[in-house]
Amino acid sequence: MKSHAFRNSLAILYLVALGLILYFAATGASYYSTPLNERPRHEDYWNLKPGGKRGHAFGIAGSVLMVAMLLYSVRKRVPGMRRFGASRIWLRFHIFCGIVGPLLIILHTSFKVQGLVALSFWSMIVVAISGFVGRYLYVQMPRKRSGDELSLGEVEELNRGLSLRLSEEFHLSESVQAELVKISTSDLARQRGLVRVFFGLPWERFALRQRLKKFQLEVEGSSHELVQEMTGVIRQKATLERRIRLWSELHRLFYYWHVFHKPFAVIMYLFMIIHIVVAVATGYGGGFGE
Repeated sequence: MKSHAFRNSLAILYLVALGLILYFAATGASYYSTPLNERPRHEDYWNLKPGGKRGHAFGIAGSVLMVAMLLYSVRKRVPGMRRFGASRIWLRFHIFCGIVGPLLIILHTSFKVQGLVALSFWSMIVVAISGFVGRYLYVQMPRKRSGDELSLGEVEELNRGLSLRLSEEFHLSESVQAELVKISTSDLARQRGLVRVFFGLPWERFALRQRLKKFQLEVEGSSHELVQEMTGVIRQKATLERRIRLWSELHRLFYYWHVFHKPFAVIMYLFMIIHIVVAVATGYGGGFGE
């Protein structure tokens, strides 16, 4: 119930935040589309330039959200914080900050990036884009309701439980279940290799659904609801079978994603700190000016 309420609240936050960003981008379009050498003569110059009243506010808000992103990593590494909320809630907050924060920083730059701050800006863009890839890989791994990842042993136990349910509740024979496993994993032999697995993942749900259509089973004398429930269990088992077979590849992909993602995150935060320190020291109020 709490998770549902959080999702609703977060959806409202997304609507409000993205709506405001679109509004500010639209109202400042005249300034943002003005050539750089002509901007000082624009009526919104002192308001929308990086060190301007609104531009400065964009920078502060965006920086706060970018720092707030770190709470997810801190929560994972500090044992005492694990009892505060489920992992999936922290991750959703992390993603929210990772989307809205960079958009505010883009408004802060007034779509002009140069000098040292460009290193932080483009690192931020890479971090944001790779974050979507990381989220995509994250959801491929079976997890508990809390969002914590299941171990291979737990996944195999869950898979055995589904097999038992198909046998006892829906009376599927071992041979039929073996055929289900074969259908679920029939294409994995040619999918081996990290690159093939990565690019094959987006299509596997569709492909698996198409293969399972040929595996439709009707339980004689059973209601439509029971057949639908059985179909849902079959899909769960088919997906788990694939995840078990791809276990090592998925974890290697996630490892290499971390190797790529973290250096850009470090560069982003390092030069963001330098940018803020220089801006405060020079009294410029958050921007390097135009």
